[in-house]
Amino acid sequence: MKEMSLKTKTIIAICCFVAIFAILVALASVFDFQISQILTKGSLDEGEYISHGFFPIAGEVFGTSPLYIFAALSMGIAFWFCLKIIPKKVLSVIGAIVAAVLIVVAWWFFFKDIVGYFFEHAANQARENVANVADAEASAAAVYEFRHSFGVRLTEVLMALCVAPLTVFAFKGIKEENLKKLGWMVLAFVAGAVVALLLLNIKGPIGRMRFRAINSSVGKQLIDDGVLKGFTPWYIANGQPSQEIIAMFTAKWPGASDAFKSFPSGHTCSAAMSYVLIMLPDAVDFKHKKAAKVICWVTPILITGLVAISRIVAGAHYMSDVTFGGTIGFLCMLIAREIFLCRGSHFKALFAKSAPAIEEPALQEETIPEEPAQIEETATDGEVVEESVAESALIDESTEK
Repeated sequence: MKEMSLKTKTIIAICCFVAIFAILVALASVFDFQISQILTKGSLDEGEYISHGFFPIAGEVFGTSPLYIFAALSMGIAFWFCLKIIPKKVLSVIGAIVAAVLIVVAWWFFFKDIVGYFFEHAANQARENVANVADAEASAAAVYEFRHSFGVRLTEVLMALCVAPLTVFAFKGIKEENLKKLGWMVLAFVAGAVVALLLLNIKGPIGRMRFRAINSSVGKQLIDDGVLKGFTPWYIANGQPSQEIIAMFTAKWPGASDAFKSFPSGHTCSAAMSYVLIMLPDAVDFKHKKAAKVICWVTPILITGLVAISRIVAGAHYMSDVTFGGTIGFLCMLIAREIFLCRGSHFKALFAKSAPAIEEPALQEETIPEEPAQIEETATDGEVVEESVAESALIDESTEK
C-alpha cells in the first residue's frame, strides 16, 4: 500500500481536529448547563460552592500539576544544555544557575497549588462543623489564610529544594547530540506555555459565572434579586462584578474570589501542557518509534480528558470551558512543535504549490542504420559454425582474382 504524503496526512489531521472541536463546541453551546447539572449530582450539594468526593477534589488539587512538572523537567534539560552545549564558560554557568533556580520555582508552585487547594477544602470543612454563621465564616477564613503562614510557605520551599536536585541529576547522562534536539523541545514548551497562559487572561473580561457559584446559596439569592444574570453562554462577555459581590462569596467560601472566571478552564489548559510529550519522538530516537508516538499522544489525551471531566463534576466549569481550555493548551504545544522542531514542514507541505506536469514528447520513429552482418560463433560439438557463408565465399573469390 502506497504511503500517504505529508500534505495528505496534514489535511486529514486538520479536518479531524476541526470536526471534533466543532461537534464539542456545538454540544456545549446547546447543553452546557444541563451537562453540568447531570455531572455535579452527588458531588455538589444544593446551596454549596465547594464539591466533595475523591474524583473532583483530585482533579482540583492535581489538575494544574502537569504545567509545573513539565516546566521543572524542561529546566532540568536546560541545566545540562547550558553546561554541555554553550561554549562560553561564563554564559554556560549563568544559564545553568538560572535553570536551577527555575527548577526550584516550578516545584514550589507545584506544592503551593496542592497545599492551597487542600486548605480551601479544609476551610469549607471547618465552616460546616460550626453551627453559628458568624463563627463558621471566621473559622473558614482563619483556616484558609493559614496557607500563607511562614511555616507552610517554608515547608513548600523545602520540599521544592528536595525535589530539585533529583530533577537535575535525572538528566545528567544525556548525550550532547540528544541535548541539542531536546534543547529545541524545551524552547518549544516554554514558548507554548507562555502563550497559553497569556490567552487565559480572557477569564477576567469574559466574567462567566461558574456553575457552583450559581448553585451556591449566595449566588441563588443574587440571581433571584436580579443583581446577577446567572448562566450565560461562553461567547458572551460579562466582565467582572463589583468587589462587594465577590466579597459576599469569599465571606462564606474564602477561595471563591474567582467565582466569575469560568471561561476558559485554567486547570484543563494546564493539564494540556502534557501535550509537550508529542514532541518527544521528534527529539529522541526511540527503538520502537511507532509505539512511542502512540504513547506520547494517548497519555496527554487521557490526562487532559480526566482533568476536564473532573472540573465539570466539581461544578467549577462547563463543558465549553474545558473544551476551549484544553484546545488552547493543545494548539499552543502543537504550533510550538511545528515551529521549533518540525521547522514548519507541515505548513510548507500544506501550502506548497505542486509542480506543473511535464509533458513528455511524442515518440518518433527513428531510422536505425543497417549494420553489416556479423559472424556469430556458436560452439556446437567443438566445431565452429560460420554464418553468412555465401558472403564469405564471395570475399575469397575476389581476393584470388
